[in-house]
Amino acid sequence: MAEYGIHHVISNFSKPSIFEVIGHDNLASSLRAAFLHLFKVLAENNPMRYGLIYRNFDELYVLVDSIFQYLHLRLKGGLFTETFYSLKRIPDPRSLDVSRRKVALWVICAVVYPYLQRQLEEVYKNMRDDHSRGSLASKGTKNKLALLYLKVYPVYHFLSETSVLCYYLAYALGKSSYHSPLMHLTSTTLTHLTMIDLSDDAWKQHIPKEQHKKLSNTIWNLVNVFIGGITLSISVGSFLTQFLNWWYSREGNTTNLTPLPVPPPPKKWPCDIPVDICFICKKSRSNDTALASSGFVFCYPCIFKYVEVNRECPITGYKSSLNQLIKLYHQE
Repeated sequence: MAEYGIHHVISNFSKPSIFEVIGHDNLASSLRAAFLHLFKVLAENNPMRYGLIYRNFDELYVLVDSIFQYLHLRLKGGLFTETFYSLKRIPDPRSLDVSRRKVALWVICAVVYPYLQRQLEEVYKNMRDDHSRGSLASKGTKNKLALLYLKVYPVYHFLSETSVLCYYLAYALGKSSYHSPLMHLTSTTLTHLTMIDLSDDAWKQHIPKEQHKKLSNTIWNLVNVFIGGITLSISVGSFLTQFLNWWYSREGNTTNLTPLPVPPPPKKWPCDIPVDICFICKKSRSNDTALASSGFVFCYPCIFKYVEVNRECPITGYKSSLNQLIKLYHQE
């Protein structure tokens, strides 16, 4: 009987456009990138306070985002990115007929699954770099599994992206009511918010009476205000970020950099070690390799291991990466 009622209500709701659906999907990745850039800047300016957060950003972001999205689903009827585009889920996660397990499943699909995909891609990139350097040449079980992963992951990634594209096309052409494989897997569709959903007290009619005994209306109101405040802050922050990007890109397109004077060269870094000695191993250099961020020359094995772990120049402390290693070849 409840299922009949749900399908009867669905027919009266308007279907979001493909642009709204793609917009809210892209907003989630844009918000994560914005927070990552914010903590990167904070970590570079104050590594002692924010360095640990930046190094473990992915895990902390998944934890905080999971809690926030769960509360947002329970109180607002949809994920933050969905309500940002005035969308909500059917069945309504605030309804008494929707279990907490299903809401948790939505959170896993929206937050945890993308995190796992990013980790798989990161593992693939690291293994690909190891393979290009010849680190997987030995015939060990671990290396064989790594080589197998290098072959399997591109196929999985291709099939995943192709399935998403097919669902987008089917949704845009009206052949499917689901815009993604995960939404189809959980039998969930989207519709526009109504005027009742936009009211501040919309959540009250969906909270079970037995839960009122555990949490008073005051606490529920505080949670609702807290979620609403975070939602408003992120919305305003997203608008300001887009505005600043547009403003600086506009200025960049109209500013001519050719008449600007050449900046003076940096001061010579004091170093008492002879020029043919590696600063790390304190021995005569072999397989000379320059670090582009600072210009100093080291042994290739020494500087490779150091930059891979510390991500900086051992002499100047400048931020560095493995891509900045330049091998030097001397003419015999």
